[in-house]
Amino acid sequence: MPMGLNTTTFNIDELISSYADNQITDPETKKQIEDLLSKDQKLSAKYKAEVLTKELLRSRLPEAELPQATYQKVMLSIDNMIADSKKKYSTVSVNHGITAAAEAEYPSFWQSLKESFTEKFIGVPRYAFAVLAFVIIGGLVVFSGGKKTRNPYILTGTESSLMVQAVNSFHKVLKGDVKPQLKSSNAAEVEKYVMEKAHFDPYIPVIENYQIAGVVCNEYKGQEMAHIIYENSDGSMLYIMQVPISALNKKSVDLPDDVQKEISKAQYYMCDEVDENDCTMTLWYKENNVCASMTTMPKKEMYATFTRFNK
Repeated sequence: MPMGLNTTTFNIDELISSYADNQITDPETKKQIEDLLSKDQKLSAKYKAEVLTKELLRSRLPEAELPQATYQKVMLSIDNMIADSKKKYSTVSVNHGITAAAEAEYPSFWQSLKESFTEKFIGVPRYAFAVLAFVIIGGLVVFSGGKKTRNPYILTGTESSLMVQAVNSFHKVLKGDVKPQLKSSNAAEVEKYVMEKAHFDPYIPVIENYQIAGVVCNEYKGQEMAHIIYENSDGSMLYIMQVPISALNKKSVDLPDDVQKEISKAQYYMCDEVDENDCTMTLWYKENNVCASMTTMPKKEMYATFTRFNK
């Protein structure tokens, strides 16, 4: 178990936040946090998302003038945060893996924030005001022009990302912008079509309560892909994008190393909140293919459905 996570999750999360802001100055503390990030994929993903959030805030939020009354309330809130953080750190044992040097670091984060905020009262610096808004409002941030996604791999993914392509393609299918080239509920017929058009052998699972509706084949930078569409009697849709694993080796498309490791370890990678519709994504390897499914069903429901796929 990563150090300190059993009883000091809050403290470690806040230290990582301070680390993302370059507020950690103690070399030993920095090394311990970096070791923790390299070993814990969830904390690493959270750190990457936080860094990206701050970058987005720096670049997108305009300068703002702050009324005197609001300024005083915010400053009081920061003072309370400093006092509260000192109390919390006074109870942290050095035996949890983060040294006593860290005790001075976290309160100093709020103090530094207060100083940077005070530095320019009228026309608050974009970064200071943005971070304060992020903390005070409770971390409600709008990403990518209003799209709701908390997955760092999709937030930072490029056009060649298999995860980004799966999200974008699924949206086009949902909107009807992309329609099946072959409409068929016959698995053998769909498999034959993919082999003829995309030149690889697809995986066509039997999915409980879902029926094959059709398939689309296309290519991206010369890499052929298949998009298999399933429908439920209630009109809901489940979509599976497939590409040969060799495409990852050729770098035609890419997957984050952490995601590939998770698939190899757990046999799949599943995440929700990948877009504004709270869709669920599942990635796995099957035979010689990488499969990426998208669905509007909740993560727990998709997990139950996925475990009933014929293997």
